[in-house]
Amino acid sequence: MDSRFTRRAIVRAILLGMASSALTACGGGGSGSSPPSTPSTPSPNQPDDPETPEEPECPPEETAGAQPPRGLHASWTDHPHTTRTLTWFTDGTTDPGTRVQYGPVTGDADSCSLTNEAFPFEVTGTAHETYGVEALTHVATLTGLQAGQAVRYRVGSDNGGWSPTRVLAPTRINGFRFCHFGDHGLRDASQRVLSNVEDLAPDFFIVAGDLSYANGDQPVWDRYFDMLEPLAARVPVMTCPGNHENKDGGGQGYRTRVSQPGKGIYYGFDYNRVHFFFSTGGSLLTDLSSTTELLVELAAMEKDLAEAWRRRRDGEIDFIVFVQHYTLWTNCEGRDPANFALVAVEEQILLRYDVDLVLVGHDHVFERSHPMAYGKLSDNGYVQVTQGGGGQSLYELIEDPANWAAVSRVCHGFTVVDVEDRRIHARSYAVSDEDGNLYPEGEEILLDEFTLAPRVAAPTGITPLSTREQRPARSLAELDVDLNAMLKHTLQRNLTHDMNEMH
Repeated sequence: MDSRFTRRAIVRAILLGMASSALTACGGGGSGSSPPSTPSTPSPNQPDDPETPEEPECPPEETAGAQPPRGLHASWTDHPHTTRTLTWFTDGTTDPGTRVQYGPVTGDADSCSLTNEAFPFEVTGTAHETYGVEALTHVATLTGLQAGQAVRYRVGSDNGGWSPTRVLAPTRINGFRFCHFGDHGLRDASQRVLSNVEDLAPDFFIVAGDLSYANGDQPVWDRYFDMLEPLAARVPVMTCPGNHENKDGGGQGYRTRVSQPGKGIYYGFDYNRVHFFFSTGGSLLTDLSSTTELLVELAAMEKDLAEAWRRRRDGEIDFIVFVQHYTLWTNCEGRDPANFALVAVEEQILLRYDVDLVLVGHDHVFERSHPMAYGKLSDNGYVQVTQGGGGQSLYELIEDPANWAAVSRVCHGFTVVDVEDRRIHARSYAVSDEDGNLYPEGEEILLDEFTLAPRVAAPTGITPLSTREQRPARSLAELDVDLNAMLKHTLQRNLTHDMNEMH
């Protein structure tokens, strides 16, 4: 076991104090509560009096209600440092109210004050129908938060009931850490991956598509977010849809349950000096009448990454990271890039704007590439990390992987990425063997690690703007691709996946 797992868990506990997944009252034995003191032996001159009152405990939280919140998870839909968006569900179609009560966590706060003191702020959100079940999805956004300060909160209403008090971990304004995995599901391996990610105390975590594997059975989503809640109520989760999300009403099961920036299915954001763009990879294309959505997304991707490239050129950011469910290239048995037409479009954009890191899932293996482009080694290409071993059954690798692959393994696992001092340092861990047998707790295996340096040197401020390289965003018509053929091929891929239970 990497001893850093243990140290980080301890540091997290110290920093967050009583910020357990559900805070308990004083003496309740929660993860942040103090250990009970040893009873003293009565003095011979002072006989033990059974009627002597004990030191009073703080009263328990009042959370009961007819429609209690469940499946609580945090994300952001605006600035990651100053906002948090909270999403949860209530049963029934009657809206009990959508409120968040919150306030900062001060340095001298104990579990009693965290859970029982009045909250200084409150915000009201909105509710909408949850696809496929008689339930409502509630969404509320906290604004004006301060980086570096934890926030205690509860969600719900007086009518429906309140959640236990939770604590949002503080954001950092310099370096940060995030974790990545895809193809999650509700298996033992799914929970092991999640618990190990929690031990690493990331600033946020990414699920790269195929979240719940509901496959049309919408109540499965309830169990999935219940599993996610202990971590996701404290640490933001950022997601993109995969092919299994398409099986839930063409993505409606996903769209009505998550809150992400922009339209929620593709979006970009900065976290400190790294720019992220999350794509659908065409996963929600269901028929030819919906092809316009994918074209609009590709145009938005071109514009977003062109602007990110300019900002990196000018020294405003250091790295560009692209996230989607589908792999661009793979050595998974029988899982070659079945959509070369779309890959060709995406690579023209990724390579033009010098994307550094591509994070994907879909193939239930772990694979990391050397810098690559168009399926070949390239010093100026991107590094792709396939982390599809988030919990579902594992696949197989071909016997002779292509030379672009640096590491290829069959296992359940996850990747943790640290961004510090203008460097990306990534480590990938296995939590099972190639047959899916989980290792004992604490015996995670380090599979791979690599470091990326920034492509652009630290700005000196002396290069005249007029002489700087320009790479303006292009229209889709300027791309070297048959867009109609690409759309038809993407639709064919999606229909094939929908009929094939293995995928």
